[in-house]
Amino acid sequence: MPMEQDPGLRQAVEAVTSLPERWTSVAEHTARGLWRLPRAADAVTHALTAAGPAGRDRGWVMVGSRVAEEIASGRDWTREAALWLAAGAADWAESARLTGDLAWRARSEGRSALVFLTGAQVAADDPCAPYGRALWHCYLTTLRYDFRCGDIEEFFTGVPDDGEGLDPYVAAMRAFALLGRSRVSGLPLLEAALARGAHDEKVVHALLHGLWLGEDLPGQPERMLELLDAPAFADGLGAEALLRKASALRRLRRFDEALAAVQSAIDGLGPLEVVVHTDCVRERALILLERDHHRS
Repeated sequence: MPMEQDPGLRQAVEAVTSLPERWTSVAEHTARGLWRLPRAADAVTHALTAAGPAGRDRGWVMVGSRVAEEIASGRDWTREAALWLAAGAADWAESARLTGDLAWRARSEGRSALVFLTGAQVAADDPCAPYGRALWHCYLTTLRYDFRCGDIEEFFTGVPDDGEGLDPYVAAMRAFALLGRSRVSGLPLLEAALARGAHDEKVVHALLHGLWLGEDLPGQPERMLELLDAPAFADGLGAEALLRKASALRRLRRFDEALAAVQSAIDGLGPLEVVVHTDCVRERALILLERDHHRS
């Protein structure tokens, strides 16, 4: 039945269309209410497949809200996310953005993707198809958040592809694992991932994270600052990026600039970004300690 002849579907589509294009706590609250409409699932499918880029963004807000409820319930949210990403034929960047945010949320709520996924299960799925790619993203991102570089490195030992056939975000996860273990062999992988994904924040953040975590890599702080000039940050640096900038500047003993960067990060934090705030406070203390040491 055409939408014009289906009042329930038309109402649900109009309601989804009224959502903001980007996630906010208010948007999520509204989206949760919209899921109670009788034709909500059909309206989300319409948004993802037939409503253009703006409608698609609103569809992902709805999907994020739906998966967030699965996280809160304790059910397997990774499969729910993968099903919707497949239904919307998500590209790798959409998948990385949605799963990255959800993986962080699930981890903070004690519902880590690792409760539901194993490396063997994930490796058996096709990373070039939206469903399998979503599970790869959920799994690898969670390992990254846990700093489990060894597990990521081990996972990739069973992957025959050298990275070119994998999407840039997955390639960045491989580079992160090597960089995080201070392996120089991660630097070429960083360059390869950056060449394909410099426009994507999730890719660049993963590479920054690896450089930040590693030790004594050649040109490490300079490389971090170069990454902060990537196209992904054309609209400015967020709090996490500013934190990485402060860390790089501290390593270069540019302490006044480092303090300014970390203060900008703190000033830009939202009220719920407690973990990043803690990291910023720790970084500020390190800057002051090292500054005083080098001045004495």
